[in-house]
This record gives sequence, structure tokens and C-alpha cells, in this order.
Amino acid sequence: MVQGKKKRPLNRSITVGCILFIITLCVLLSLANLSIYRRYVYNDYQGYISDILKLSIDHIDGDDLKTCIETGKESPKYKETLLFLDDLIDHFHDIHYLYAVLPLNTEATGNVMSVLSAERYYDRYVDTEGNLYLGWISEEEYDAETAAKLFEILNGDGIVFFEEETEWGTDYIGAMPVRDSSGKSIAVLAVDIDISFIRSMIREYAWVNIGIIFAAGTVFIGLFLLWSRRNITKPIKKLEESAVGFADRSHGQRDLNALSFDAPEITTNNEIKSLSEAVVKMTDDMRDYVEDIISAESRADEMHELANRDKLTGIRNKTAYDEELRQLQARLDKGDTSIGLAVVDLNYLKKTNDTYGHAKGNELIQKLSRLLCEIFAHSPVFRIGGDEFVVILQGRDFEYRNSLVDIFESELTKMAADASLEPWEKVSAAMGVAIYDAALDTDLDSLFKRADQQMYEKKKQMKAARKD
Repeated sequence: MVQGKKKRPLNRSITVGCILFIITLCVLLSLANLSIYRRYVYNDYQGYISDILKLSIDHIDGDDLKTCIETGKESPKYKETLLFLDDLIDHFHDIHYLYAVLPLNTEATGNVMSVLSAERYYDRYVDTEGNLYLGWISEEEYDAETAAKLFEILNGDGIVFFEEETEWGTDYIGAMPVRDSSGKSIAVLAVDIDISFIRSMIREYAWVNIGIIFAAGTVFIGLFLLWSRRNITKPIKKLEESAVGFADRSHGQRDLNALSFDAPEITTNNEIKSLSEAVVKMTDDMRDYVEDIISAESRADEMHELANRDKLTGIRNKTAYDEELRQLQARLDKGDTSIGLAVVDLNYLKKTNDTYGHAKGNELIQKLSRLLCEIFAHSPVFRIGGDEFVVILQGRDFEYRNSLVDIFESELTKMAADASLEPWEKVSAAMGVAIYDAALDTDLDSLFKRADQQMYEKKKQMKAARKD
């Protein structure tokens, strides 16, 4: 765990994530359902209002109504129409008003004239105060904005729906033009439906909907957290405790018996169990690796007494190389021909020394040495001259020699193209590789000559490329 950073338990992160997900889901689903439900309710009322308007318009004689408007007198047909509209409003109890008006102007007062006004039986014949009659001119009942809207409906086509706040609540209004036989608009027929209860119904629906979604989400969170605890967080916690314990015990430990991993008991048959098994195998491999390192260190200590190190680079020198050749010759005498050499020659060493000084030349030599040791990590590297190196290919390096040569040349290319490097930091070198071939080589010296020849061929190619 990175020091200075607060640990975030996985179980808490999952819980918080689930809660945020459910809250978001509740909001989105509630808004979507509420929008759909509201649209459905309003569409239903629009159909309801349209039926009332069409039924009313079918019983209005436009030409007769036009004459009544012009003369201000009620005709027999006009009175029959009033009786029909009265019966209609008595039949549909949720109708606030059913009426026809004629907008006169868009002034603040006196802007609308009453043409038809349906009344319930009590209002028509008992309590007649407030009834509207043909020719009545409004005072402040209609504002200029409403009058302008009535003009739009009068001059428009089809039914227009809108809401209007009144002192008694909220009305949903549908209005359409009334025309005479010539098609000229003579009045606006409108019906006002009380929808105050619709809003409370929609709010109630919204709360019920949110409650259901939240309850379902809570149940889901509970079940999911139980499942995730059993199958994810608890097994991971066990694995973490075992891994941390192993790391604490093994830090700086050289006792192989102490490098033991206590595998947790994980019963889930999923990736976490596979991960636990992989960690167990990895720790076993680490134990073997440490054992190999200790063994290699012991061998290195023995060899160090025989070999000398190059003072500048720290790698083996010409003396160590000669000793290694004797051991290779012994292998060759026993029939082991899996021997390979890589001869490397550093370019521009003299130019670097002359231009930037020997200290910079030494840096160039050291950088090439480090690069060779990094790439050929499983093979001994020797500095056998001022600018000449040899790698005796062994093990994986021998097997993957071609790939390693490509990597070496790729690294040189990167350094050459890196504008941030100083000239003495850009290593340029030629490498030749040769593998012992009984048909071509009589001894290790001929093997070295073939590798050296290949190196010089590479150097020629590099010079030719620079000239191009």
C-alpha cells in the first residue's frame, strides 16, 4: 500500500457505489415514469375535451349564431343550443365552464364579448346572479394576454389546449373557432375542465413510484452486498491478509524455511480462487528463485577470486575472458558445441575523447557496458580492449540471441534519435554474433574471428548508411 494515502475498503466502495446507483436509478426512473404518466393523463383529457367541443359545435348553427351576435337578440335556435349546452354541462360534472366568446380587442378592459354560456340548472333558473348573456362585455375578467390568445384561436385552425390558473384552482382549457357557412370565424368555443386534482394525483403517483423503486433498490442492494461479501470482498480480504503477512515475513529474509505462504481458505469457485492458487504458485517460484540466487551468489564468490574486474566499468576484463575461454574449450572438448560469442566495438571513442575529453569518453564506455549487461542479463560480458567488448552467450541469451541483438540495435537507434541526450551519451556500436559450427570452426579462435568479421561488416554498413 502506498504510504500517505488513506486505504479505501472495497466493501465500502461497493456499498457507496450501489447506493449512488440506486438513488440515480430512482430519480431517472421516477422522472421517466412521471413524464409518461403525465403525458398519458393530459392526452386522455385532450381527447375528452375534444369530444365535448365537437359535440357542442355540431349543435351550433354558425349562420344563426352570427346573426344573433350582430343583432344582440337570441333566436329560437340560439335558445335550443343553450338548452343543449346546459344539459351537457349538467351531464359532465367536472366541466367548469362551457362557453363561446368573441374577442374584441387587446385592451386591458372591455376586450371580450360573451356569445354563449352554458349554466347548470340551479345557476340558470334559481341563483342567476353572475350568469353571462349574449352581448355581455367583460370588464377585468380577461387580461390583454388572454384576449390576444383568443384572437389567435379565432384566426387559427383546430383545437388549442392550455392551462390557466384561476382563483378556484387550475383549469385545462380546450378552445376552437366557430365558423359560419362561408368558413369565416365568428366566435371561439371553449370548455374549461378542473384539473386541480390531477396535479395532486400526479404527485401521489410520483411518491408511490419513488417508494416502490426505492424499496426494490434497497432489497437489491442488500442481496447484492450479501453476495459480493461472500464471493468477492471477504475472499479478497483473506487473500490480502495472507499476502501482507507473507510480505512482512519475507522482507529481507534469507532463510528459505521462513519463505512460506499461508494460503487462505477460499471456497468460491471463481477468479479469486484462481488468483489465490496463482499467488501460491508464485511464492513457490519465488522460493526457488531465491534459492537459485543464493546458489548463484556462492558460485559468483568463488569465481570472483579467479576473475578480475575492469576498473572503469566493473565488468570482467581480458584476464577473466581468457580464463572463460579455457572453460569453454573444455566444454567444446567434451562435445558441447552450444557456444556463441557476441563481439561489440564502440564507435567514435577517439572522437569523443578528442572533442569532449577522456571523462566523457569514459562515460560512453560505461554506458555501453551497462546496456550490454542489461540486455544480455544471463551471460558474462567482458571488456577486452579500450573500445571492444565480448559477450559469451549462455542459457536464454543463447536461445534468444537474435531477439536480443534486435533489442540492442533498437536501443542504439533510440539513443541516436533522442535530442535530449548529449553527444557523449549517444552510444554507437557495431555487433557481430557467431555460433560455433564444426564445419567452419576448428577452435574458439576461429569462432571469435567470425564474430569479429561480422562486427566489422556491420561497422561498414553503418558508415555507408551515414554517408547516405
